[in-house]
Amino acid sequence: MLILNYIAIAQQTEKIPGYAKDQRPMSWYKQQIKLNEAILQKNPKDESAWFNDFKATRIILRHDTTDKRDASVKDEDLKKLVDKMGLEIPNSYSYNFAKWELGGNDMSLYPYLEKAIDIDPNRTDHFEYMVNMSELTRDIKQRDIYSNKLINANLLSSGMMYYNYNTMIGLSKNAILLTSGDNDSYPTWALQAKGIRKDVHVLNMYLLQIKSYREKVFTELGIPQIDMETKEEKEKFNKKIIQLISENKKKYPVYVALTTAGCEEYLTDIENNLYLTGLAYQYDTASFDNMAVLRNNFEQRYALDYLDKVLYTEISREWVSMINQNYLVPMMKLYSHYKESGDVQKQQWMKEKILLLAKDSAEQDTILKYVNE
Repeated sequence: MLILNYIAIAQQTEKIPGYAKDQRPMSWYKQQIKLNEAILQKNPKDESAWFNDFKATRIILRHDTTDKRDASVKDEDLKKLVDKMGLEIPNSYSYNFAKWELGGNDMSLYPYLEKAIDIDPNRTDHFEYMVNMSELTRDIKQRDIYSNKLINANLLSSGMMYYNYNTMIGLSKNAILLTSGDNDSYPTWALQAKGIRKDVHVLNMYLLQIKSYREKVFTELGIPQIDMETKEEKEKFNKKIIQLISENKKKYPVYVALTTAGCEEYLTDIENNLYLTGLAYQYDTASFDNMAVLRNNFEQRYALDYLDKVLYTEISREWVSMINQNYLVPMMKLYSHYKESGDVQKQQWMKEKILLLAKDSAEQDTILKYVNE
């Protein structure tokens, strides 16, 4: 009976996917924790169970909105789990990787990541971190190597790649593009590793919080340096960062990805200088005909067939559905433009795309009313 129970448990456990790739209900992660802990009670040396337990627990502690405990308390829970892992499997890839991931880019813990890679360079969990590390050190050659590893291991969503292709292809030459997370940074770097828009300077807003990186990349682009050691300096940084970047000596145009638009602290004081050009806002203190740019991007430059002709296997269906909602605002602006100008054919073309995306929108009824008036 015990053997049968163990087999049943083992069959139900699954590898925990990255939260930014495949988002599951919190109940699923909690169930996986129970299943893996049951395995560990029988075999405390089971590396796979330890790693899945760590990944699921980390996601729960970060994303379970019902857990109102202070972040420091949650961090301590995760630390205790990793400490237990270290007692049982100290020389494993999983423990050393978890020890590094626990620190959140704490460079004093980098030797743990290096040890993990030495133990098993063929594991894929460290690929994204090596892309990060390469970007932080501005080792673009190594960033390209690991970006290609992500692509070859099928760890990058095809839908995200298409979306970010469109974001980048619609930018002016030598543009600076500000991004904010995994799904608008790793795909853009991966596209550049394939030779697409290598002229674009992709700056992740969270990486810019790291002083050594910020100083390095600001020097490269001729951007005035700024301190953010104190709370006041950090608040100033958040409010002035886009304006500051626009003052780069090389006069590179600055764009804010629509995926970054939710970071209100960066945008509050500059809304009047943001011009929608497609999947990004262009920052400019002088007004310009952004409708002409918007039209050109959607009519001539964007690859849009993937929205209604899905000829690939998608590993991040829910996240792609969410990020594709960013198409709706520029599409609805174009729909109104075509309607007002009497271009019935393009109006219908845009309406079809809007209706397709509206199916997954929380504002579906409002959108339907808008295009059917």
